[in-house]
Amino acid sequence: MNAALKTAGRLAKYLAIAIFLPLSLFLLTAWIGSMIPRGSIAEEPIANPVTIMVETNGVHTQFVLPIANSHKDWRETFPSANEWLGAGEPTHVAIGFGDRQAMMEIPQISDLSLSSALRIGTIGGPGVIRVSRYINPPLERDRREIRITGAQYAALVKAIEADLPPLGADPFRDYERDTFSQDAYYTAIPDYNLTQTCNQWTSNRMAMADIRTGWWTPMSGGVMKWLPPYRTELGPS
Repeated sequence: MNAALKTAGRLAKYLAIAIFLPLSLFLLTAWIGSMIPRGSIAEEPIANPVTIMVETNGVHTQFVLPIANSHKDWRETFPSANEWLGAGEPTHVAIGFGDRQAMMEIPQISDLSLSSALRIGTIGGPGVIRVSRYINPPLERDRREIRITGAQYAALVKAIEADLPPLGADPFRDYERDTFSQDAYYTAIPDYNLTQTCNQWTSNRMAMADIRTGWWTPMSGGVMKWLPPYRTELGPS
């Protein structure tokens, strides 16, 4: 009996090491990697800047971009952006990348099963780009703005569109819905995996546009730490 308990104890110890050692290494590398900068620091003032936003729900990050300006009309790329919301015409689109199953079939993080979490965190799966429509989204602690040049914005647009299948004869791409009517889902070329998480996708596209960000940012905090603080965090002037 004692031998069996000792054996079970050793197995439990080895199992704990097998689980927590890789997790600890991942968290450590994510922290270190997010501290290594890439991209340029914006020089003020910028002539004719384009204001964009990046937002997070604490787990996932995505861009919030003007639905149309002199540089880009997203309604030409995403047909769902042509649709009005109940309160009126959208002014912005939120664009983010993620695992198809997680985004379309799992409404809340609390609904994520262990098997799905293990798959998403290891082998991954097909990717999807989610496009949401907003009307005048306010700045918040978890939604911050960056002012960039027109050239940087053009590079960001190019980086995002490069992850979509090319347009065919029909100018409107097919897209899917879930229970949230303001969201639409478009097939993405890259797969979601440990090296291409939703947050790494965000920072990679920022880097492609020469926007300051971290080198390895699989977690949302690694992206948001590089953004200007929300104005209420600045304290009294």
